[in-house]
Amino acid sequence: MLFIISGQALADRAAVQIAARYNVRTVHVQFVGVMYNGKQEVGGGSGLLIGDNLVLTNSHVVGREENYKSFEVDARLGSRNANPIKVGAIHRDDVNDLALLELAQPANDSGGASRCPMPVINESQQAPMGTQLYLLGYPLDLDLSISSGLISNQTSPNGRWQTDTVMNVGNSGGPAFNEFGALLGIAVGGIVKWNDTQVNGVNFIIPATVIAASPLYKLIAAIPQPSVCWTKWVDTTISFENWSKLNSTHVQTQANQGVKIPEILAGALHTLLPEDRRLIVNVPISQLVEPKQIERSYTVDKTKDDHPVVFAEHSADYAETFPAEPGYRITGCSWHVETANGAGNIACAINDGGAQARFTYKLTSGPAVDRYRGWLGATVNLSQILAK
Repeated sequence: MLFIISGQALADRAAVQIAARYNVRTVHVQFVGVMYNGKQEVGGGSGLLIGDNLVLTNSHVVGREENYKSFEVDARLGSRNANPIKVGAIHRDDVNDLALLELAQPANDSGGASRCPMPVINESQQAPMGTQLYLLGYPLDLDLSISSGLISNQTSPNGRWQTDTVMNVGNSGGPAFNEFGALLGIAVGGIVKWNDTQVNGVNFIIPATVIAASPLYKLIAAIPQPSVCWTKWVDTTISFENWSKLNSTHVQTQANQGVKIPEILAGALHTLLPEDRRLIVNVPISQLVEPKQIERSYTVDKTKDDHPVVFAEHSADYAETFPAEPGYRITGCSWHVETANGAGNIACAINDGGAQARFTYKLTSGPAVDRYRGWLGATVNLSQILAK
């Protein structure tokens, strides 16, 4: 008797196997920071445990330590309800939006360390357009979830790969695998709006090829075998189930050599979280030293879509005011235009001795017979110093 297994059935089977194998290596990352005005910020995303003490994620998932009086980062393996493990150091590659979180204690009691080897796609031709992709992560306020899609292209900016896999807030940093369980990369986000039009299915991953070229990879390569759990994908004929029967040394030998290791860590930022920032519950805020200088960024997103004149363009002036953080004064204001049409007279003035910055611009929309819009999407950056 001949049984025919559908492509959907195979895809469903792969999803089950990937979730079962890598669930304890998929990390829920959360940071809690108390700002200098006393307000608390909570954020986070997803990540991938590599070895027993490094979590790979996006740099944007974890807030900037220098912006907070107190700062704490926790990692939870396999579930957002798991026991938290403190993060003791953060290593950043902001150029590629990557971060490695160094756990204060090994996660070898989680069961994740035994899920090795983890084959890694090291060459783009091993995952061509149309390759099935499975994403693990913690979307929204939900527990560990898996979603699937395809690699749409490999020609997106910054070396990223486009995918139609569903991503939501919280998925950033989550690992993406192919149908054989080989790591493709990590999620980084997507486009949800384009010129006021809602967008779906245009999301991106940072591929493993970019991760391997990052200065952070030297930290991964320094993990001794077989704990590194990062091995070159060398044989697509080996079934997913049989990866558990191999060990990292065997796969590494097959590959002859691993991914080329960068010689330096230039471009990477390394921050050791001191004890008084790891356990903020034990440290009064008053005992923490405020930095002498901070940076704040604000988003400007404005569209002029009215057309009051029938046969002529119409312009209007706009202004947005950004206050200094309590105890600080603004010393510099700069901006970066992301997208614009019919925008002009852009300026930023610091007022009231640095108490606030006023960002001004003009937008022009078309006549009623044409109806084109004017818009400005920009980031305003404020440099601030202690007023004391």
